[in-house]
Amino acid sequence: MHKSEQFANTRNFRQELRLGHFLLIMLAYFGAGRIGLSIPYVNPNVSLIWLPTGIAITGLLRYGKLASAAVFIAAWLLEMSAGFSVLVAGSLAIGNTLGPLLSKWLLRKQGFRRNFSRRRDVIGFGVAVMLGMCISATGGTLTLWLHGLNADPAAVWLTWWAGDTVGALLAAPLLLSFSLKSLSGFSRRRKEIFGFLLLFALANWLIFASPYSHLHLTFIMVGIMIWAAMRFGITGASCAVLITSLFSAWATSHSMGPFYDGGQANLLILWAYMTTMVLITLIITALQSESIDATRQIEEAYQRINKVASRLPGLVLQYRIRPDHSASIPFASDAIVQMLEVTHEEVRDDALHLFNRIDPQDIEKGTELIRDAMRNLAPWQSEFRMHRKDGTVRWLYLDGLPEPEPGGSMLWHCFITDITERKQAEQDLRIAACTFESQEGIFVTDANWIMLRLNQAFTRISGYTTEDLIGKRPPLHKTKQQDRDFFEQINLSLAEHRYWHGELWSRRKNGEIYPQMVTLTAITDSRGEVSNYIGSFNDISRHKGYEAEIRNLAFYDPLTQLPNRRLLMDRLQHLISVSNRKDNHSAILFIDLDNFKTLNDTRGHDAGDLLLIETASRLQTCVRDSDTVARLGGDEFVVVLEELSVEKEEALRQADRIAEKIRQLLSQPYQITDFEHHGSSSIGVCLFQGGDITVKDLFKRADTAMYEAKTAGRNAVRFFDPAMQAILVVRMLLESNLRVALANNQFQLYYQVQVNSEGKLIGAEALLRWIHPDRGFISPADFIPLAEETGLIIPIGLWVLETACAQIKQWEGSKDTRHLTLAVNVSAKQFQQVDFVDTLSEIIRRHKIDPTRLKIELTESTVLDNVDATTEKMHELKKLGIAFSMDDFGTGYSSLAYLQRLPLNQLKIDQSFVRDLSHDENDATIVRAIISLGVNLGLNVIAEGVETSAQRAFLIAHNCYAFQGYYFSKPLPLEGFLALLKAPESDEVQ
Repeated sequence: MHKSEQFANTRNFRQELRLGHFLLIMLAYFGAGRIGLSIPYVNPNVSLIWLPTGIAITGLLRYGKLASAAVFIAAWLLEMSAGFSVLVAGSLAIGNTLGPLLSKWLLRKQGFRRNFSRRRDVIGFGVAVMLGMCISATGGTLTLWLHGLNADPAAVWLTWWAGDTVGALLAAPLLLSFSLKSLSGFSRRRKEIFGFLLLFALANWLIFASPYSHLHLTFIMVGIMIWAAMRFGITGASCAVLITSLFSAWATSHSMGPFYDGGQANLLILWAYMTTMVLITLIITALQSESIDATRQIEEAYQRINKVASRLPGLVLQYRIRPDHSASIPFASDAIVQMLEVTHEEVRDDALHLFNRIDPQDIEKGTELIRDAMRNLAPWQSEFRMHRKDGTVRWLYLDGLPEPEPGGSMLWHCFITDITERKQAEQDLRIAACTFESQEGIFVTDANWIMLRLNQAFTRISGYTTEDLIGKRPPLHKTKQQDRDFFEQINLSLAEHRYWHGELWSRRKNGEIYPQMVTLTAITDSRGEVSNYIGSFNDISRHKGYEAEIRNLAFYDPLTQLPNRRLLMDRLQHLISVSNRKDNHSAILFIDLDNFKTLNDTRGHDAGDLLLIETASRLQTCVRDSDTVARLGGDEFVVVLEELSVEKEEALRQADRIAEKIRQLLSQPYQITDFEHHGSSSIGVCLFQGGDITVKDLFKRADTAMYEAKTAGRNAVRFFDPAMQAILVVRMLLESNLRVALANNQFQLYYQVQVNSEGKLIGAEALLRWIHPDRGFISPADFIPLAEETGLIIPIGLWVLETACAQIKQWEGSKDTRHLTLAVNVSAKQFQQVDFVDTLSEIIRRHKIDPTRLKIELTESTVLDNVDATTEKMHELKKLGIAFSMDDFGTGYSSLAYLQRLPLNQLKIDQSFVRDLSHDENDATIVRAIISLGVNLGLNVIAEGVETSAQRAFLIAHNCYAFQGYYFSKPLPLEGFLALLKAPESDEVQ
C-alpha cells in the first residue's frame, strides 16, 4: 500500500513538473515576443531581434515534444496579440514552431552538446539555426503575402530570417548553459565582474550613445566579448552578448549608433555585428572548453598512464639528453620516489646529480654502450648499482629506447626495475651450485628416501656413483650402536625438528668403514608435508685422529706418554668416588728424582729427557695394570695404587713393598748416550680409604711425606703421618707471617762485637732478628731457611743492607764509632741476582758512606754455586772498597784454587771448630790449618763462637788476632751495642 501511494505521489509530482515546464515555456516565449515586438521594426509585425526562437529551440532541446505544443500555443497567442486574425496567427505559429523543430532535429543528428564545449557545436548550432529559420521566415512571409500584408516579400523574408536567426543565436546559448552551478562561479569573482560591468557599460555608451558613435568604434566590443568569453564562460559571455545586442538594436531603432543610417544595408550590418559577437564568444568559449577538455584528457591520460605505470613492477620515465650534455627527466612515474629516492620535481630540469649515486664502475661500463646505442638508435639495456641514502646498494635494470628530438636532444623512453632480489637469487644460486659441488658430500632424496641427486664429493668420499644410487635408497651401515632404534631416533628428530646432526659410521663402496659427520634437513611443501630430504656429510677419519691426538696432548705427557696432572686428577677423583662403595685401601706415591737439576745443568736437557723417559719405563714395570703412573712435570712422578688390602696394616706393607721396589729400581745405573748416570729418588706415600679426603689433600700429604724423605737424606721412602701435617701447617703459618713481617717493621738488626787480641772493638756483625707481635722472638734458624725457599730472602736482604748502610752513616758521625766496620751476611740467592752490584752501589751512593766500612760475608756454597759469576761481582764491589769475608770457612769443600782467585779480605773460622778446641784434637788441627792457610794467602782470620779465655788464648797462640763470640758479648740491639761501646774496655766482657 505504501509503495502504491509513493508511486502515485511521484507520478503526480512529475505531471506537475511537466505542467510547470509547459507554462514556463509559454510565458517565456510570449514575454520575449512582446519585448521583440516593442522594439521598432521596419516592416509591420517583423521584429529586428526575435528572441522567442532561441526560447523555442532551448525548450525543444530540454523538454522535447512537450515544448513544441507550448511553443505553438504561445506563438499563436502572441501573433493574435499583435492584431492578426486567428487564421493568420495560426499560420504564423505553425511556421514559428516548425523552424525550431527543424533546428532541434539537425542538432540532435549531429550530437550537439548544450554547453558549446566544441567548435563543431558552435558551427553546427549556427547552421541548424540558419536552416531552421528558413522555414519560419518562409512560412511567415508567405502567410503575410497571401493575406495582402506584405508588399516586399524579399525584404520581409530577409528581415524575418535574420531576426529569428539572431534571436536564436542570442537567447539559446544563454538559456542552454544557464544553471545554478554557473551562477555560483560568479560569486567568487565579484570585483572582476564589477570592473567588467563598468567597462562594458562604458563601451556600449561609447559605441552607441556617445557623441563619438559615428566613428564606428564597434571593434572595442570585440575585446570586451573576448574578456567575457575567457573569464566568465558561456553563460556570462552569452549574457553580455545578449545585452549589447539588445542595446545596439534599441539604439539603432532610436536613430543612434553607427547602424541607424543607411536603411536595409545598415540593418544587415547590425545583424552581422550581433552574429559576430555571438560567434566570437561561442567560438572562444568552445576553444577554451576544448583546451580545458584537452588538458583534462591529457591529465586523465597522464593519470591513467601514471596509474598503470605505478602498478608496474618498476619505474617508467623519459630521460632527455640535451646537446650541451645536460639532462632532464620530463616524465617519471610515482615509483621514482621509492626507487631513486628523489621526487620528479627534483630531477625534472636537472637529472645529472643522479649519476653521483651510481657505482663508478657501472658508469664506465655503461657510457660507451649508451653512446653506441645513440649512434645506432638501438635499444639499450644495462644493469647498474645505485647507492641509496642509507648506505645500502640496490641493483637496477634499465631498458631504454632512444628517440631523436628536434634541436639535437635525445629522448630515452626507459623502464627501470629493481633486480636486487634477482641478483641475490643469482648469487645464491651460484653459491648453491658451488656449495653443492663443494668438498662436502651432498645428496637429495624424495620423501621416501629415494635418491634424486648427489654431487661429486659424495662419489669421491663414498665411491658410489650416480648410476649406483639414483632411484635407490642410500646405503646404511648397521652396528650394535647403529641399530634400528638409532635410525628411528633420527627419523623422529627429522619429523619433530626437521633437522638432525651427528656422527655416523658408514661403509664405502670398497667395503671400508669410516666415520661421517652428517647433517640431515627435511624440506616441506606449502602444506607442511615433507617433500624432500637433503643430506650433507664429511669424512671425519682425519678429525678422529686429530681428536685422539688432542686428547693425548690434553691428558698425557708428551715426553713420557704417561698421564699428566689433569688425567691424574680425574682418575684420583673417580677413585675417591668409588672408594665410598668399597672397603679397600688405596695409596698415592709422590716420587722426586734426586739431584736431577745437576744432571740437567751439567749434561744438558737432552740427557735429562732421556732419564725421565727411562724412569717412566721403569715405574710402569713396578705396578699392575690397574694402577696409574703419571708425570706431574719436571722430575716429579706419581703412582696411584688401587685395590690394596682392606686391612690397614696389610695395605701399608703392600704399599711399602711397591715403594721400596720403585726406589731400588730407580737407584740402578742409567745408560744415557755415552755415559752412565747414578741416580736415586725420594718417595712420599699416603694411604687412604673411603671418600672422606679430597684430591688436593692427598697431594699435600704425599708431597709432605716426600719432603720428609728429602730431609732424611734422600733416596728414601717416607709415609705420611699427622705429625708431618702439623709441621707443614706450622711451616705454612710461619710463611704467611713472614710475608707481612717486613711491611709491618717486625725485623730488627742486632749487633755482635768483633774485637782484636788487645780487646779493642774493631767492628760488628749485623744479625737479623724477628720480633713477632704475638709469638715474640723467632729464631733465625726457623725463618731464614723458609725465606730462602720462598724467595722472601731477597727483599729481606735488601732491607738489611739498607739498614746496615744507614747505621754506618750514623757511626761515621762520631769519633768513637767511625773506625768500626760492619759485617753483613748476604744469601746466595740474593748475591746471584743480576742487578746485585748495581743495587748495592746505589744504596752506598744514596747513604754516602765510606764503602771500606762495609764487609760482605759469603758462605762457601754461595761462592761454589757459580765461581766465575761470583768472582766477577766480588771484583766489581772490591773496586768500590767493599771487603769480603768467607763465612763458616771449613764446613764446605774449600779448595786452594778458588781461594786464590777470590778477592777475599778475611776467613772466618766456623764456631763448630772453635767450640771443642780444648778437648778435640781434630778441631784444633783444623783451626791451626785454617789460620795457617789464611796467613799464607795474606788474609785476615777471625774466629766466631769464642766463649772462653782458653779458646781466645789458643787462637792468639796460633796467630789469630780477631774474635767474635759470647766471651765478649752476645748479639745486642742498637741501644745495648752503643752502651757497650761506652763501657770501660776489658778483654773479658760478659
